[in-house]
Amino acid sequence: MPSAKSPQVRLGHILENIDGIAAATSGMTIAEVMGSFVMLRAVERAIQIISEAAKELPQAMRDKEADVPWQDIIRIGNILRHEYYKVREDVLEEILQDDLPQLRAAVLRLLSADPAM
Repeated sequence: MPSAKSPQVRLGHILENIDGIAAATSGMTIAEVMGSFVMLRAVERAIQIISEAAKELPQAMRDKEADVPWQDIIRIGNILRHEYYKVREDVLEEILQDDLPQLRAAVLRLLSADPAM
């Protein structure tokens, strides 16, 4: 069993949480997500996990997907942990609709580039 700290496992965590968010919010508007305490907290927690996993990826791996805003992904985890009251609906909407699909594609490319990472 690979270590939970291996890059391949961390990429798996990112993918699992992106897919989980997509499945859980499918058919919901951003207003419905924001209006549901449970759904909003679930999405925030999944984004925190994505952020933490991204932070632990080797820099050389992140450099292979230079178009991904890795520092913004890492930063959002800190915001959700420490400045949660600053999360705005438009930012969350952009993450859900734009950022996560782009990140998912990058993660799939990284996994397929070297599945034994």
